[in-house]
Amino acid sequence: MTLDFLSKDLAFSKFQSLSSFCKLLQVDQDKLLKFLYKKSSSHYVSFTISKKDGSLRSIKAPKKVTKMLQHRLLSHLEEFYTPKSSSHGFIKGRSIKTNGQMHVGKNYVFNIDLKNFFESIHFGRVRNLFMAAPFNAAYNVATVMAQICCCENKLAQGAPTSPLISNMICRRLDAQLQTLAKAQKCHMTRYADDISFSFTSRLRHLPKEIVEISEDGRVIPGQALETLIKTNGFAINSDKTRLQHRSQRQMVTGLVVNKLPNVPREFVRLTSSMINAMKRYGPAQAEARYLEILAQTKQIVPERQLARVKSNAGDFFIKVVKGRLNYIQMIRGRSDNVYRKLAYDFTVALGKENIEFKKTPEEILGNSIFVVTNILDDSQGTAFLLEGVGLVTNQHVVSGATHALASHVISFKRAGDERSYTAELIFSDLKSDLAVFYPGPEFKNIPHLQKADKHIIRAMDPVLSIGFPKYRDGSAHYITKGSTTQLRRQVDIDLWLVDMPLIEGNSGGPIFNDSMEVIGIASRGSVNNLQAALYGFIPIDSLTRFISRPAFGLARRVHDLLAGDKFKPLSKTGHTRLLLKCAP
Repeated sequence: MTLDFLSKDLAFSKFQSLSSFCKLLQVDQDKLLKFLYKKSSSHYVSFTISKKDGSLRSIKAPKKVTKMLQHRLLSHLEEFYTPKSSSHGFIKGRSIKTNGQMHVGKNYVFNIDLKNFFESIHFGRVRNLFMAAPFNAAYNVATVMAQICCCENKLAQGAPTSPLISNMICRRLDAQLQTLAKAQKCHMTRYADDISFSFTSRLRHLPKEIVEISEDGRVIPGQALETLIKTNGFAINSDKTRLQHRSQRQMVTGLVVNKLPNVPREFVRLTSSMINAMKRYGPAQAEARYLEILAQTKQIVPERQLARVKSNAGDFFIKVVKGRLNYIQMIRGRSDNVYRKLAYDFTVALGKENIEFKKTPEEILGNSIFVVTNILDDSQGTAFLLEGVGLVTNQHVVSGATHALASHVISFKRAGDERSYTAELIFSDLKSDLAVFYPGPEFKNIPHLQKADKHIIRAMDPVLSIGFPKYRDGSAHYITKGSTTQLRRQVDIDLWLVDMPLIEGNSGGPIFNDSMEVIGIASRGSVNNLQAALYGFIPIDSLTRFISRPAFGLARRVHDLLAGDKFKPLSKTGHTRLLLKCAP
């Protein structure tokens, strides 16, 4: 019996009858039906928010019970959705940044917008979705499911189920757009209702199937593209169709993509001005002025926000500025100098100065990174302390070190620290080229690096390496920056190749993303000569699988007991994470 057959059989049993469906949602059938078939608008709170162009967007937020039902249904719907590579909206591990990365450095970028996106997904389309594979829901069950998800016979913009359902409805559209883009040798992505194409060709060679220039000089979608959109039940918003040359500012989902996904300068400048207003006048007065400007420009503030302003003056403005900072950090990275300066100024404005933002990322990260010396073969490499794991390095860096010998033949040292450290080996493996040591009491006050929450790595992601190539006493750690290029399987190891040199001695060191989180462990790669060198790192997922092995868990428990600490598995997702608590 195949896995696909089991999945289909499972879906069939879930959605074949109202009784089984209600059991799935943990609700009483009669009460559910009575609740749903009230006037549907009574289940939602309606309000408007301002768009960038000054028009208003209507939001229908579900009330408590409706929202609860939608969240319960959502957890079961997610099991049956596999996104296309071109879809970036509302998908874990993807964002407007990953959406924009696909269009960086292109000659032309062409954007179209789907008109009234959520409103065009009506009740019948949602019900038909649930009646089709993989759900295969009975008609009455599909009707109830659609009733839970829709407001006034269309998908509610504001419901937690709407993003996923819209992606499911658009899955065929995504596949057809990908096929069209591939045939015309260009790149294509979709983020909700925003669809972008990018081309390396010149204007006269742009594919007419996708974009055309009318006789009066207007940019219009090609016939093939427009037909494809219409046959999938959508319409193109002609007011938001634009073609941008590389000599112009190329925008994709609000980001500038000429050289790399970036926040527009105006956004950064306004954020800086808001922080300066906080520093000069205080949050309450700055908020009052901000609300005046919003009123003058006819931007509507939701009533619930105005209520908070009355009860706690200044708090709303602080949250707005913090949200803008988080957005800049998400796009530019936590190590970005512009972000760090703004973040520092923000802490000063709050009266809670954080001098960590004045330090360079390298200064902060370097405290957790060690040069490794192996006296067995007189070799050196790099290791680092990782939260929830231990002292991590490559197996080939500590080759020959057994559990009995490790603390005698392997030593660890930090740049600028005269002290030499030793540690017990927990587990090492030649095939995985990974080794983890147990950090004893002497590591107690040394900070641990953080693993990336999102493990998805893509080509052209910015990365940073810190290590000790060709280390000599007194020398500092070596920092290199670059980008990922491709994932490659080498013998028994998955390696992400990078376009920066990882010199001998970098092995075992951490590879960071632009948020200063560890996404991998530097490895040797394959080198025939300097010009043809392949440099790469072992992705963090490989380390996660490594520490999930029963043999590692057993060895770790032994070390925890010997150190007098209780072993504590930490897990919110079902994967084992380990909490390091060094003995006093």
